[in-house]
Amino acid sequence: MDLSVSLPVTPGGVLVAAACAVAGAPLFARGLRALRMRLSFGELAEQPLSTDATGLVRARGRVTLDGPLFAPLSGTPCAGFQLEVRGQGSSVGGVVRDWRAFRLDSGGVYAYVPSEHAEWHAPVTAQRQVEAGVEVPERLSALLDSCNEVRWLRQRGVALHIVERALESGRVVSVVGVLHNSRVATEEYIEQLAATGTDGPFTAPRMLPGPEYGDHEMQLDPDDALEKVLVFADPPEAPLPRMSRWNEALLLVGPMLSIAGLLYLARAAEPLLTRHQ
Repeated sequence: MDLSVSLPVTPGGVLVAAACAVAGAPLFARGLRALRMRLSFGELAEQPLSTDATGLVRARGRVTLDGPLFAPLSGTPCAGFQLEVRGQGSSVGGVVRDWRAFRLDSGGVYAYVPSEHAEWHAPVTAQRQVEAGVEVPERLSALLDSCNEVRWLRQRGVALHIVERALESGRVVSVVGVLHNSRVATEEYIEQLAATGTDGPFTAPRMLPGPEYGDHEMQLDPDDALEKVLVFADPPEAPLPRMSRWNEALLLVGPMLSIAGLLYLARAAEPLLTRHQ
């Protein structure tokens, strides 16, 4: 049966057909990403970092801080934390996060893990019950008030239960990401500088990009298939997420929606085309 002939042409049908034609492409892209991720994850095994490694990897190592940060409840130095807050006897709550970039130390080989576009699986490091009306440290108070839902609970005098998850310095983690390995080179040269208030010029070393001295700079990033870098610390050997088979089915559903929408739109435009002939 030819659906484009049997279905009546209506303004609502034209809008639905246009939406189907437009939605087909992103649905197909989502299905293709799910297929690529399943194939990539199926062959992915944990391996140590090396200067020769590239592409999608899962590497284990220790967290090395790239800057000072302390968890608000436990006070331990960390690469980031998350506070999960719930009101006592209430379903209202919120989450406060502060994740920072860190370096993964894998046997003396380091890779930079940026905080953007990352998904963190950190363990519980502290819990606290804050009763109504009890004063909390200024930093913790500012963090709690940065979440609208939690601020609303505090203003109404509701007791809070706070769970802290932190990525502590030195903790063993595994990171899944696309490893980019670039070579950085520098060259030293001497520049004559005019020294104010002295008898003459003096020389000073300056560092500029150059070809003589090289080193490796590695970084773990997402890509088209892996939308976020995955950081596993709870536990480090946690299994990789599995995409639903429904997502892979979008490889067929997307093109079918686009084709059906285009056929309907062609059917709707047929009277206009015949009128101009």
